Amino acid sequence: MPPPDVPLARRAGDPVVGLIRRVLLGCLFAGGLSVVAVLVLRSGTDPLIRLLSPLLLVVIVVFGWVMYRRPRATITISRIVLTGLVLVWFVTLAGRLRLPIDEGGGWDSLFPTTFMGLTVFIVVGYLVYPTRRAAWHAAAIAVLTVVVGLLALHGTPDAEVHSVDLVRYATYLGVLAAMVYVLSRSKEQAARAFEVAETASAEAASMREMAYRDPLTGAANRRRLEDELAYQSRIVRSGLDVAVLYLDLDRFKAVNDELGHVVGDRVLIAVAVVLEQHVRSGDLVARPGGEEFVVVAPGLDPADAHELAERLRAALPTAVEQAAGVRVTASFGVTALHADEDADQALDRVDALMYRAKHAGRDRVVGDGDPDPRADPAGTR
Repeated sequence: MPPPDVPLARRAGDPVVGLIRRVLLGCLFAGGLSVVAVLVLRSGTDPLIRLLSPLLLVVIVVFGWVMYRRPRATITISRIVLTGLVLVWFVTLAGRLRLPIDEGGGWDSLFPTTFMGLTVFIVVGYLVYPTRRAAWHAAAIAVLTVVVGLLALHGTPDAEVHSVDLVRYATYLGVLAAMVYVLSRSKEQAARAFEVAETASAEAASMREMAYRDPLTGAANRRRLEDELAYQSRIVRSGLDVAVLYLDLDRFKAVNDELGHVVGDRVLIAVAVVLEQHVRSGDLVARPGGEEFVVVAPGLDPADAHELAERLRAALPTAVEQAAGVRVTASFGVTALHADEDADQALDRVDALMYRAKHAGRDRVVGDGDPDPRADPAGTR
């Protein structure tokens, strides 16, 4: 979670920054048209407009170009331009109050542009600054409005009356700033709460995934396998074939005894990789334990399942040897999942088929209906 005084909208990659950029570009376009219109209509009677309007147009064009060409700099440039515009507006405020009325000055000349501009700057401050800093920015505008205005009004006609009006206007600015502050804080708190919830959900999903994964090979573990078989056994009721392939590596104990468990682990990891590469994206590869692996393949009929097992049996020795430096084979049992049967029942049945493959000489596939070979009295593992 970000620090409390870093607004979520200011972080790199946050889509809110893009929204701010689009809003500011729209405001700049509208503001540019407004400046041009005022310059055309009032430049002959207002010296401040003649002086400041060209400067504002330059600022608007440069600001817009930078935001368009350098979107990552939107927030930084916005803060610089906002500070500059606030200073210009206070110069305008003082200048208009000091100018005689017949030269475009006086209290009435502050309406609507000067006073409206200061109001807009307070709102924009909450877009480009963190909430607390934006609050200080708004408070500074309200205070400076009073200070600059009172200094400029000193010695002018009706100074006392307009001083009261100025304080009232600054009070309105303060109320506006407080309302926007409350909205902004509520937005940030809601955004943080949403982010915390998203993070917690992601962590919970990650923990669930870890609980369903074999830590060595990354394949599904027995718990995940049993859940999948229970789910697929319900699907079988609708007439969909679900194949279960059970394989056990041949003479794997000798690999561990002669080459060590590190090599044995590399073999197991390589087997999981080979299985994942040869099955479909919707199939499940699981390692229920030891050197045993299971593939659950929805939609495969017995013939296709037997063919898949043969492809896996043929691919394993070479692929594992390339990955782990050890050539191993595997014995396969293949069965069709029955409707509503327990996972243990399905695993026991396919495990028995795998043992028949062991007894038949290993490195082979035995499925439902295949002849039962004579039992091998020697060890089969």
